[in-house]
Amino acid sequence: MLTCKRMTELASDRAEGGLGFLERVRFDRHLAGCDGCRAYVRQLELTRDALARLPEPEVPAALNDALLSQFDAWSAARPATVAAALPEAAGTARLSPWPVAAGIVTFGVILAIGQERSDAPRDWILGALLAGAALLLAALAGRFAVGVVSAAALAVAVAAALVSAEGGGLEAGHGVTCLGFELAAGAVVAGAAWFGARGGPRVAARRAMASGAVAGALAADAALQVVCGANGATPHLFAFHVGGVLLAAAAAVALLRERAGRATA
Repeated sequence: MLTCKRMTELASDRAEGGLGFLERVRFDRHLAGCDGCRAYVRQLELTRDALARLPEPEVPAALNDALLSQFDAWSAARPATVAAALPEAAGTARLSPWPVAAGIVTFGVILAIGQERSDAPRDWILGALLAGAALLLAALAGRFAVGVVSAAALAVAVAAALVSAEGGGLEAGHGVTCLGFELAAGAVVAGAAWFGARGGPRVAARRAMASGAVAGALAADAALQVVCGANGATPHLFAFHVGGVLLAAAAAVALLRERAGRATA
């Protein structure tokens, strides 16, 4: 059954023929047994009939022309007004080579100093794919929300771990080294992303820095796919390789929120 409150919401639609068949039946059934709703609907009908008998207002031609001119002026000025009101948004579309260069350098350095380089073609292929994804995210640092970049990096890291997983143990000794590489790479690429975006709006620079941290961790994960001696151990991959990317993403999001909070304080 319809409530009286719902009846008042549907009364205008009923008068204009906007209700469906079943809803109209329920409306009329309630109306037949409710004096208050009948009085309300009757007042609504009387008001509508009275308004219908009133002559249409005549707008003077001068006033009509003035209103149209004002609307045209507002429409022409609107894009410039919006752009001026959102100056920080314009800086998010800039592309910078600095985080990409930093990602390439960190990837190459980890490959160069790694002492347990794999000979398996699969590891090199996965490493190359991870590196490509990391460099793409580094190139786009600041153009997308940090959550989107983090989700993309984690999805790629998890996919690589699933392909590489072959069992084994946690390998905590290797894990400390892997986490160190990923966090260091995240810091390097984050710094490069900030350096490349420092001349633009501050919010764009912060977003680029946070996204760069995630891209840097993924670049280190790409190199570890080749030089980590435990890159086939399932617990190790998820705890330290994927975990390092997750830790970098969490730190980036926390840093971005903290600075945004300070800016609005």
